[in-house]
This record gives sequence, structure tokens and C-alpha cells, in this order.
Amino acid sequence: MKKNKLYLSSLIILILFFTAENLKRDKHSYYSEMKKAQNKMIILSKEILKEKKNREIEIDEKIDFNKSGLIGEEFTGITTTLGDLDSKRASTNPDFAAYFVKKFMDKNLKKGDLVFINMSSSFPGLNLSIISALDTLELRGVIVNSIGASMYGANNEKFIFLEMIQYLKEKEMVQNEIKAYSLGGDGDMGKNFDEDIKIEIEKRIENLKIEKIKIEDFKLNLEKRIKFYNSFGTAKYFVNIGGNLYHKHLEKYYKNKKIPVLSMLNIKQIASDNGILIDGKLLEKDSSLYYKKENKGIYWTIILIFFGYIYFRGRKKY
Repeated sequence: MKKNKLYLSSLIILILFFTAENLKRDKHSYYSEMKKAQNKMIILSKEILKEKKNREIEIDEKIDFNKSGLIGEEFTGITTTLGDLDSKRASTNPDFAAYFVKKFMDKNLKKGDLVFINMSSSFPGLNLSIISALDTLELRGVIVNSIGASMYGANNEKFIFLEMIQYLKEKEMVQNEIKAYSLGGDGDMGKNFDEDIKIEIEKRIENLKIEKIKIEDFKLNLEKRIKFYNSFGTAKYFVNIGGNLYHKHLEKYYKNKKIPVLSMLNIKQIASDNGILIDGKLLEKDSSLYYKKENKGIYWTIILIFFGYIYFRGRKKY
């Protein structure tokens, strides 16, 4: 008899847990905006992949097995530092566009609000994702990009990230664009670039109507960046993507100004914490990113109710 009661108790617990697990999860109130940004990122990625093929830039499918078009080469003439391939794959996941939407909307950003962005070219996937999010929410991004990229970033000298955005802009596929650029790399002057390649790139982009920051003195360069950002108005958010010479100083400056700061560096951890697949693939169903946080308290409530029932029932017998 006791054995039967034990089986019955175990069965009831399993039923209660199964019921709790299958309760309908609530989508974020900005689910539609998140999905819109995700879809835009997918379209932009496919367009960049297509253009790379048009330019006869080889896609190494052993490295970029998702065929994102956003994984670069190991070493090139504009490679700045070592890079983690898993992080680069994770960064190509279009769910990051939804992640940025969530971050912006969590801070109550509205149409027309300013977002200052400091980005290297090490994570072209994240760069496209944040532009997708900005466009979706009709935010005004002030983007400063450095050309250099770590391993597996946008380090192909024939089609740098700045040119990718220019290409998408010309096709009227993006509204936000890069407002200023620097070479990046050592001293933010591309000192560790292949010299011939550096000269060729500078010549190729010299006619673009984009502010160029080329100041060797660290303090003056930093002041120039801050002055450039602030000339657009007061930001509602500052975002850093990748590491360059100035990202820590810019983050500190805007934190001191009481402006929210988002640092995108530990990409695998950020992906893991937000239900984004590290291998860059999209789930067939929406990940946990798109849903409100699950209330784990429901499990403990069920357990307490059940054992409370058993306890008081037992007391009645005696």
C-alpha cells in the first residue's frame, strides 16, 4: 500500500512538472520588432554573400560553414590581432539583431533617438545586426568604424566593412550608415598593416563623403572622437562592438555622463546568456531570447503545495 502511494506521489509530481513546463510562454511585447530586425539581418547577410561572390572573393565553407559571408580569413594585410573563430561564428547569428532591439527597447528608446556606436571591423555580423536594429526602430546611429579587423573578421582587403555598408546604402537596403572611420590597428594608424595594401585602401575610399579620423596623438584622437559624437546631440545609448584602441576610454566617458553603455566583447558568453546559438545557426523555433523570462517560482510553488497537502493529510490520520 505504501509502495502504491509512493508511485502515485511520484506520478503526480511528474504531471505537475510537465504541466508547468508546457505552460504557454509569453512573447516579449516587442516581439514583432525583434523578428523584423532579425529578418532584415538575414537579408543583408545574403546580399553581402552574393556581392562577395560577384567580386570573386572566396568563401571558405570549412570556416564559414553557415555560408554567412561574414567570416573572414585567418591572416591578411589588415589583420590586427588574434581572433576566436567560435566567437566570429556566433556573431553572425541574426538573432543578435533581435538582441539589440531588446536592449534598445528595454531602455525605452524612441524613433529618432541617438545611439553612438564605436565599432571595429572584427565582428561584421554584429555590425550588420545593430544597423538592422537601428533601422527597424528608426533610431539615429552615429557610427564610427575602424577598418582593421582581428582574425576571421572583415579582413579581406578587397571588400572592407566600410565598403559593405556603402554598397548596401547605394542599394537603399540600409538607412543608417558609417559617419566616420579610422584605420584602426596599431596606434589607430594601421601601423601593423601591409603598407602597400593600406595605401591602396586609403586611395580607394578617399572620395567617400565620410569623416576620416587620422590623428596619431592618443589624447587628441580621443578628443576628436568625443567631439564628433557630441556634435550630433545627446545620445540615449552608447554601444561598443569589438576592441579597438579607444573603446574602454569611450565607455568610461559615456558612463560618467550617465548614458547607458553596452559592451559587445565576450560574444560567446552573451550568446549563451540570451539563448543565441554559438555556431551561428538559427533555431527552427524562436529561442528564449524572444520570450519573457520564465518564472521559476512556479515550480517551487507546485512542490510546496503538493508536499503541504501530503503533510496535512498525514496529520489528519493521526
